[in-house]
Amino acid sequence: MNFFPILLLLSLLSKPAFGQQQQQQHEQEDDIICPDESLTTYLHALIDVLYANGLNTFEQLIVHHSEIDSGYEFLHNMYTSGQKMTLLVPTDQAFQQSGIVSPFNGLTDDWGTELGELHCLQGEWTYDKLPNTGHGIASTSLLLVNEMNSTDVNTNASQALVLERGGDNQVIVDGWYGNATSWSGPLDLSSAGGVLGNLVILPIDQVLSFPPSLSTALSTPGLTNMSSALSVVGKSEEVEQLTEGGFTIFVPVDSSWSDDIKDVMVDQNKAPGLVGNHYTTKYSLFSSAWTGPSTFELDVESGEKITIKVNEDGSSSVVLGEIEAKIIRSDVTLDNGVLHMIDKVLYPTNPKSSTTESDASTATSSTPSTASSTSTSATIPDGSKPGSNGNTDANGKAVIPDSGSNSASRFGISWLTLGSAIIISWITL
Repeated sequence: MNFFPILLLLSLLSKPAFGQQQQQQHEQEDDIICPDESLTTYLHALIDVLYANGLNTFEQLIVHHSEIDSGYEFLHNMYTSGQKMTLLVPTDQAFQQSGIVSPFNGLTDDWGTELGELHCLQGEWTYDKLPNTGHGIASTSLLLVNEMNSTDVNTNASQALVLERGGDNQVIVDGWYGNATSWSGPLDLSSAGGVLGNLVILPIDQVLSFPPSLSTALSTPGLTNMSSALSVVGKSEEVEQLTEGGFTIFVPVDSSWSDDIKDVMVDQNKAPGLVGNHYTTKYSLFSSAWTGPSTFELDVESGEKITIKVNEDGSSSVVLGEIEAKIIRSDVTLDNGVLHMIDKVLYPTNPKSSTTESDASTATSSTPSTASSTSTSATIPDGSKPGSNGNTDANGKAVIPDSGSNSASRFGISWLTLGSAIIISWITL
């Protein structure tokens, strides 16, 4: 007699159904105890809401945070923030697609905590709180000092995220490695009895990825000439290193590098000033700092002052002397700063211009007076070492290559999974 079918049936009958397994796991998780009794109550209410809405992986991640020192500090800070916080919660499917599943064996304590901090925004960021046109800049709970790289920097600067309105009252989180979209409005927290009064919970369809390094961004077709220019003057590593305020860089698209500009780049006395006209390592300046129609003046690494001009049609430009470059995409968040794409190189080739050709090493950049109202940007390095992504001549010296057919474009990168390959797709503006 074959007993296998009988044994299999008995085995299946003895196991709880999938829903029962989820319920048992939730009940075990609901036993979490923190030294702070009020925080324990807060976390119980939070995981109950997440469980009730089928957001089981994030619920389990909250429990995981509570069991490690860095995670407990993150949860405690969220609870005691004294301000409204928006929690972006990826769906279970989004976590599975990213390879992040309980019991989170692949997550280091620091990396896992920082992933949670990246999804926790300061302030209320729902559809009706976003601007009708353009985008909003939200500060996350991820601080510069929480970075995995070693640093003595003491700052309260936070990684920023770009959010904008989508269709059907959706919120879109605009990222280098692809966009995340809310699949419904904020969760109903009334069942928590007011315990979660400082939270807005917004489910999203992707796990947010950490922004890339500057060197990674400048390896994108259409932006590589700036990488070569930084290499020519030996500034590739300096610009993207971790600083107190991050960095701001205006990157001309490859098609804007004329032969006259390339001739300047081979002059060792002029090249540093040209490159220094495009960046500062003193602060991360996002577009929320300038509103208009108005103008906004700031210092850059070369010692020059550039002006950001907000036009009546809502577009923005960067002005240096007689050069006016249109900002064709603003607020590209990087792992330690922000990038704005422009359509001209900020350097006059007219010898009558009064613009000086100062060396970047003599610059005395300062933070603009309104920069305190902006978010500074930093997050986990991607592990790649800064370096030249440009070309070299016969002697091995970095040079600016021909731009070819590259044109001003708005780029997007589809992120498949954490650690997966990326696919670059170009969408013409």
